[in-house]
Amino acid sequence: DAQMRTRGAIAGMVQTFGDPYTFWVEPQTRELERDDLAGRFGGIGATVEQTADAFVLHPLADQPAARAGILDGDRLVAVDGQPITPTMDVNAVVALIRGPVGTTVALTVLRGAPGVDAAQELEFTVERAEIRTPSVEWRLLDDDPATAGIGYLRQTLFSERSAEEMEEGIDELRAAGATRFIWDLRGNPGGLLDAAVSQADMWLERGLIVREEKAGGITNSFEATPGDLTDGAPLLVLVDGGSASASEIVAGALQHYGRARLVGAQTFGKGSVQLIHELGDQSSLHVTNGQWLTPADQQISGQGLTPDIAVAEGEDALQAAIAALNAH
Repeated sequence: DAQMRTRGAIAGMVQTFGDPYTFWVEPQTRELERDDLAGRFGGIGATVEQTADAFVLHPLADQPAARAGILDGDRLVAVDGQPITPTMDVNAVVALIRGPVGTTVALTVLRGAPGVDAAQELEFTVERAEIRTPSVEWRLLDDDPATAGIGYLRQTLFSERSAEEMEEGIDELRAAGATRFIWDLRGNPGGLLDAAVSQADMWLERGLIVREEKAGGITNSFEATPGDLTDGAPLLVLVDGGSASASEIVAGALQHYGRARLVGAQTFGKGSVQLIHELGDQSSLHVTNGQWLTPADQQISGQGLTPDIAVAEGEDALQAAIAALNAH
């Protein structure tokens, strides 16, 4: 239809710039991206699995979908009367289900084995609630004497709530007896610059965290403020080829000052800055207009960061980090 042709033309035009980070994002995808970066959204508390012939719901315990009576394995037929077909994009389906907190969504589902005549078509009205998506998880590694006192923090994204989560994690781990830390940034694609700066600052007493160099010679510097939340406790950061952007800002700053050693593989090498233009139909245009440099003025884009302790493919980087902490 005309809308698809228009959107295809926009996407194709933007691709001609030849920059992988200058791109146009469709409204539904952009909506989910905003939710991810916010760390919260209005939803029903269920995951949506796309199979060959249906979209299957998996309600989370004590969340709106489960409380409304939706069961694990129910197959989605319609959302607010709009038919759901197996060929739809999963992001489009999820976007239909999500919405403002406190509003309701009508879900039509099939219950029973696929292809069975006895399958029931049921309708549920679910009130959306605030669903939080933590970006940082933590635990004390106390399985054996070798890991005693090691606090492990795993981060999947740099969102609006990440700094708050990191501070809570550090406090809880220290209260539980952590005296050494491992921060796992493997597979972390980045996120918000402010979150990266705030979290790096938690481990540094002073110094430049990152320099932003924009087109036209404009530069911005982001400095650490006094105070290390762990009082200088030993820290190792796990990285790999999926550690990018904000992950590389944090890892580069901690490595530069000797605050942490990097363990794993070469990072991705994405250090470019994008302006995000929100458009009238809720789509967005992302345009590269600068780059991030480490405190050593090292360009991240196209290079990445080299770990202090290289871990071969197939080896366990976490075990290598534990061994390095014990040898320190």
